[in-house]
Amino acid sequence: RCKLRERNIGGNDNDMKYPEFLPENGTIGFVAPSFGCSIEPYHTAFLNAQKKFTGLGHRLELGPNCYASEGIGISSTPEACGAELTEYYCSDKNDILISCGGGELMCEILPYIDWEAIKKAPPKWFAGYSDNTNFTFLQTIMADTASLYAPCAGAFGMKPWHRAVQDAFGVLTGTLEE
Repeated sequence: RCKLRERNIGGNDNDMKYPEFLPENGTIGFVAPSFGCSIEPYHTAFLNAQKKFTGLGHRLELGPNCYASEGIGISSTPEACGAELTEYYCSDKNDILISCGGGELMCEILPYIDWEAIKKAPPKWFAGYSDNTNFTFLQTIMADTASLYAPCAGAFGMKPWHRAVQDAFGVLTGTLEE
């Protein structure tokens, strides 16, 4: 079974915080703190991922920037992207977060993330790669919370899932077999 399950969740202040796993029939939140899913092939891949997740019994909560294309190289304004990420991370309406895409301008949203709110919120898995390192790295060092450098939302729309996608989902659900 997944070794993360054996970790101390919610220990003392000196311990890394490990989020709860995505429960059966849990809610997956999607955010676009960098590039969104407004153009092909990302749009169709994201739609396929949504079908896959709902087919597995999960509910979905899509952030307002998931299909936005209001910025150049970023889904929306840095302010809107930072606000979306903070709101959805702190929300009790989703169990985990998966980023819609990577990109190159997520660094511009960092001043607009409410890090104090992130630190105070219950730990939550955030998955994404490429530009999402701007959050996964800082989530770990600033909020002492484990994160997952893993495929973005659209990759979960592939058929069949690549082993990397299977493993990422296994970590998010706590079902990764060794």
